[in-house]
Amino acid sequence: MAQANTDVADVVDAASAGMVDSSSFTNLPFELVIIIITAAARDRASPSWAASLALLCRAIRNAVEPVLVETLRMTDTNCNAIARQTTRFQQTRHINVIFTQNAGDIDELDRFRALLGQRFSCCTAVTLFSWGSFCCRQMLLSLPGGSSATLSHLHIRFFPLFYDGPANWLPSSVTHLTLDPPIRDLDALATFIRYISDYLEVCGRDLKRLLFRTPCTLMGVKTAFVGALVGVAVARRDTRLWIDDDRASTDRNFVEYATGKEVAMDEDLGISLWYAGRQLYVPS
Repeated sequence: MAQANTDVADVVDAASAGMVDSSSFTNLPFELVIIIITAAARDRASPSWAASLALLCRAIRNAVEPVLVETLRMTDTNCNAIARQTTRFQQTRHINVIFTQNAGDIDELDRFRALLGQRFSCCTAVTLFSWGSFCCRQMLLSLPGGSSATLSHLHIRFFPLFYDGPANWLPSSVTHLTLDPPIRDLDALATFIRYISDYLEVCGRDLKRLLFRTPCTLMGVKTAFVGALVGVAVARRDTRLWIDDDRASTDRNFVEYATGKEVAMDEDLGISLWYAGRQLYVPS
C-alpha cells in the first residue's frame, strides 16, 4: 500500500514533463496509479517510462521492479552490466540468453555463470540461443539441476547436434523442453533423430512435454523432419512429443535471425511458447 502523503502530480511531473500528461493521473487514487504503471511495465512499448517512475517513489519501485525483472534478456552487449548486479534479478522468472558472438573471443560464459551464481528463488524458465555448440553446451552444463532447482522449462534455440551423450546436458529438474534444431540436410536429420531417440530412452522419463520447432530447419527438409519425428512418437507411443512447424528457415543470417522480429515474437509469448504446437502421437 502506498504512503498516504504521496503526491501523484509530483511523481508524474518529475518523471518527464515532455513524455507524460500528468493531468491524466493527478485526480486518480495513488493505488490506481500503481496498477496502471504496473500494467505499463508489462508492455514492451512502455517499460522505460515505468522504470523512470520507479526511480522517484519507493511505492512505485516496489510495485514495478518485480515486473521489470520478471524476464531477463541477456545479450552480448549487456552481459557485463547484468553480471555486476548481483542481487537485482533474484525475482526473475524467465532468463532469455542471446549470444551471437564467438564465446571464445569474449567472456560471455563467465558472465552467464556469474548470473547463475545468484540465488534464483522464482526462475522456472530459461531460453538459450547461441550459434556455437561449445558455448551452448557450456551454458547447459552451468544450469542448476537436482531436486532443489526451480527450473522446469528449457528452450534451446539453434540446438547443436553434437554432444558426448544425452545425460550430460539437461538439468534433471526440467519437465518441459523445447528444441529448435538447425536441420540443414538429411545427414543432420539422421543425427538429430538418433540423439533424441537415445535421450528419450535413457533419461527422458521425467519429461512431461517435448516440443520441436522448425524456425532453424531448412524448408527443403522440413517435411522429412516432421515425418521422422512422427515416426519416433508413434514407435514409442509417446504422447509427450509435440511439433510446431509454422515456420521454416530460408538459410538466413544467424545474427539477423537472433535479433529479428521472430525471436521478439517468441519472447512476447512467454511461458505459453512451451505449450504451442500439435501432438505427434494421439492414441486411438
